[in-house]
Amino acid sequence: MTSRKLQWTNLTGRMSTPVLIVTVFVATLTACVVGLMVWKEYDARQNALAQSETEMRNLAHSLAEHASHTIQAIDVVMDDIVAFMRLQRIPNRAIFDARLREVAHNLAQISDLVILNAAGDIDYASLPRAPSLNNADRSYFIHHREHADKTLLITGPLLSRYSGRPIIALTRRIENPDGSFGGVVIATIDSGYFTDFYKTLDLGSDGAITLAVSDGRILIRWPAAANGRDLTNSALFRELLPRSPKGYNMETSPFDNLTKYYAYERVQRYPLIVTVARTQASVLARWREGIRSDALVATAMLACIALLAAILAGQLRNRQRFEAILRERDARHRLIDANIGDVVVLLDERGVVTFVSESVEGVLGFTAEQMVGRTYLDMLYPDDIPALRAMGRQLAQCREALRAEFRMERADGTIVWLEANFRFTRQNGKPGNHIVCTLRDVTRRKQVEDEVEALNSRLAELARTDGLTGLPNRRAHEDFIDDAFATHAQLSVLMIDVDYFKGFNDGLGHQAGDEGLKLIGSLLAAAVADCGGHAARYGGEEFAVVLPGADADAAMQLAEIIRYEVRQLGLANPDSPAGHLTVSIGVASRTSTMHEPATLVRDADLALYQAKRSGRNRCVASLAQVSDMAPLVPEANGEPNASVRRRVPNA
Repeated sequence: MTSRKLQWTNLTGRMSTPVLIVTVFVATLTACVVGLMVWKEYDARQNALAQSETEMRNLAHSLAEHASHTIQAIDVVMDDIVAFMRLQRIPNRAIFDARLREVAHNLAQISDLVILNAAGDIDYASLPRAPSLNNADRSYFIHHREHADKTLLITGPLLSRYSGRPIIALTRRIENPDGSFGGVVIATIDSGYFTDFYKTLDLGSDGAITLAVSDGRILIRWPAAANGRDLTNSALFRELLPRSPKGYNMETSPFDNLTKYYAYERVQRYPLIVTVARTQASVLARWREGIRSDALVATAMLACIALLAAILAGQLRNRQRFEAILRERDARHRLIDANIGDVVVLLDERGVVTFVSESVEGVLGFTAEQMVGRTYLDMLYPDDIPALRAMGRQLAQCREALRAEFRMERADGTIVWLEANFRFTRQNGKPGNHIVCTLRDVTRRKQVEDEVEALNSRLAELARTDGLTGLPNRRAHEDFIDDAFATHAQLSVLMIDVDYFKGFNDGLGHQAGDEGLKLIGSLLAAAVADCGGHAARYGGEEFAVVLPGADADAAMQLAEIIRYEVRQLGLANPDSPAGHLTVSIGVASRTSTMHEPATLVRDADLALYQAKRSGRNRCVASLAQVSDMAPLVPEANGEPNASVRRRVPNA
């Protein structure tokens, strides 16, 4: 046998070995798993980017509305002040200052409200003591003095000459009766008003919110401090805003040189622009978590595939994977042990904190040194103070610990719910002079309780509502008529049935039938909206209306109006002799001999039955009221009789 034939025989033998077959099989399945994972993660990434864009656009719109409403409230107040100053140039200072303080107190966004005269001196102010400052050199004062523009001017950021804090100034020109310059009214917004709101939003690492003026000046930037910076040369002001007042883009941030997605929107009423920026890493954080999760699944699948080729290798990989899981769990347990723990507080007889455990920093964000020496009542949420005072009076006479739940403000300004146990210290079997308190954060539990309560309320509402028409269902109708029967001596009920509805439903389809029921449900809801009545879907194509306080005449008039308006819907019904959708209505009113609501409903149902037997498309009163009713047979054109028709809008 030649050398070439020997090589071919050896190669054929190796290719037919189980090792090669398993290798090819494992490689093929591995390629399929990897390809599927790549396709899935690409699609998930696109979805994550699209969802982030929607969320950021919505957030930018909400922040623009927040800025607009914040400034609009101040703008209205300043407009009133300007009009008042034009009519009455010298108001009583003490009274007017008190009024300005009241306005500033009622509008949380206003830090100071000041009126400058034509020389730039303070005439009136909401400040406790008006300083002797002159603001004639401020840019807004010079602008209003030299321009007769009466619109609101937004200036900032500025350092307040009174408080030294960064502010945004909203100003308007005050004119004398002859139209000459009379001064400036100023309302200042502390920059913290916006930043305190912005920091409640989670934008991920290196995310930012910017509030800027249309000329490019930054009023507020959170969390990075860049107030006052000019963005005129940025792509946002050069290219995007001239094309559209709102949008979405990705570019390198001029603040930290990070590539970010950002949504922007121009405030409609005022020259302001809001931007919301998130880093690409933050936007794709959940996607990356999904990759890790899918990678674990893919790894497990590949491990099972590899197990077919090498049992030992599979066992080793499983062992390594289990060790990694155990290490992760062990690390989590150590992390929990290092961070969890109740807060122990020691109070003296005056309620002053004399000791607090180090775990307070994890719960409240304060260090132990910041807490010692403060009165515990000063740290509580104001609404919870009376209950804690009452409990303190009980504690002196109680040998056991007393439990309370209350709210406190963390160092970052957020509110947390705490569960506390109070008791006096004991020495030698006798009460001591100090109080020991243990605190536990139960904020999440409170949130869950609120969510469960809201969910139960929603479920209760859904249980009483018809899913198709949105009207109350039969159960809600029966509860309403029971209550109305117990509280109203005069009461009427309308039972309404759609004529030839089965043929309408079969001929035009169930979707058309559902739409017809929806339209009739909306019509009934509108018909009873102004009279305190109650419309409900009784079942199938049957509806019921309860009219508390309505006599037989009023009930019949409303029934004719409803019948006419259903006709005016113009819904074609091929199964009806009239050619369109109509209703039959039975009307019954409470009499002195009725002792239960079932009798009233029965009479209305019998009247409805009589209306159906009499040819449909008509209103029939129960036999007890027929003698007092208007004619029951509809006119040839299907409209109400003249006495009723006068009460039908646009009849």
